[in-house]
Amino acid sequence: MKKILLTTILTALLFNCEVTEKNQYNKNEIIFVVEMDTNEGKSDEDIAQFSQYYTDAINTNEPNSLGWGFYKSNDKIILIERYLDGMAMMEHGKNVSEGGVLESQFVKFMEHFTINKIDVYGNASNELKEFVKPFGLPFYFHPDLAKFSRN
Repeated sequence: MKKILLTTILTALLFNCEVTEKNQYNKNEIIFVVEMDTNEGKSDEDIAQFSQYYTDAINTNEPNSLGWGFYKSNDKIILIERYLDGMAMMEHGKNVSEGGVLESQFVKFMEHFTINKIDVYGNASNELKEFVKPFGLPFYFHPDLAKFSRN
């Protein structure tokens, strides 16, 4: 009886460790680093308030966005977007496009910021690269060499 109990406990622990390990690391994470200028007529307070508003909208509507943050860097604003994978990023693109749940928020986003360039870190699929082309923005792709990402 003790052997059966011990075997059951060890099996449960090993299974739990395996599941935890699989869930702990995300080899498919895609990170977008967006360099932007603040549009004329927008104060630092306007930018801070809008940045919080937009961050909250993403948090509410996009469960596969792992992280989202606006940062001030001298005269630039840097937006760092972390996605579960390329599909999650494409979902974001659909959300901010015409008819998407975040369309009106993205219109306001473009009233506040001008995007200069977007660096994409991670192994972006050809599907993702093709998906972003119609946006007409300067995307630069940087594939992984080595990394880990915890969820």
